[in-house]
Amino acid sequence: MPDHSAVAIANEFLRRRDSAEWPRQMLLQKLAHIANGWNLVINGYPLIAETAEAWDNGPVYRSLWDHIRDHGYRGPARTLTDPDTGDVVTAALTPSERDIIDHVWRKYGPMGAARLSQMTHELGTPWTKAYFERGRNAPLDNDDIRSHYTELALAGRRAAG
Repeated sequence: MPDHSAVAIANEFLRRRDSAEWPRQMLLQKLAHIANGWNLVINGYPLIAETAEAWDNGPVYRSLWDHIRDHGYRGPARTLTDPDTGDVVTAALTPSERDIIDHVWRKYGPMGAARLSQMTHELGTPWTKAYFERGRNAPLDNDDIRSHYTELALAGRRAAG
């Protein structure tokens, strides 16, 4: 099972950037959610120990939201640090987990925060099921996430074949 924090996974994306600009939290939230979804399908378990919630602008990991709100981007290249030690928060990723994060960064990172938020709001996504069936800020269900990303993988194979 996962033991990665949403903050550590967000840092994986922050370290892959080639910009010193202040990153948008929405982008990090969506990339973390997408990486978690692909990891559920490929490795069979969630990448992030925490469950995302269905906020108005899409899936949000509350711990990541709180961390950025309370502590900001203080590390090198605007990464997230442990508020007690000042160390950059890291995750001990497996090679397969690292491959997923690399793939998500290459495919989804250039899309930007607004486009990724729009994607998470499409009909039938795990966010729409949680938000409209269970209510605002409801937790997203891992079975819904797994099913959604399995459908995306199958659609990609059909389009390639």
